[in-house]
Amino acid sequence: MRLISEDALAATTVKQEAEGEPYAGKLAVAWVIRNRMAAQFFSDGTVSGTVLRPAQFSGWNTGSTERVRCIRIDPSESQADADCVRAWFESAGGEDPTNGAVQYYNPALAAPSWVVAFDETAVIGQHRFMKPRP
Repeated sequence: MRLISEDALAATTVKQEAEGEPYAGKLAVAWVIRNRMAAQFFSDGTVSGTVLRPAQFSGWNTGSTERVRCIRIDPSESQADADCVRAWFESAGGEDPTNGAVQYYNPALAAPSWVVAFDETAVIGQHRFMKPRP
């Protein structure tokens, strides 16, 4: 029995990663999830096999204090929640604002060592979006 749908996991991940971002930032995070799935970049090609992979999306890390709060996503009670759900479904079509990014980070919060092997593809909200160098 599947208790949590792939769509619910994706929307929850968008909330964990970009709740405080403008809508464009939420949409960009949703696109990164989809880009990772398509490229099987630290992913088995499914939402759950992408967002729940250890150390990939900070909101699912065991030390995150946001996991319980964010799993209670309710689009009927919060515009931010509704925007996260909308961003996930909207990312299924249209133009990718991240230009193929599979990684992102907020330079105000982290300076990850992996960035040296990536090219920046977009800056949206507080996040810098990246894809591997060819």
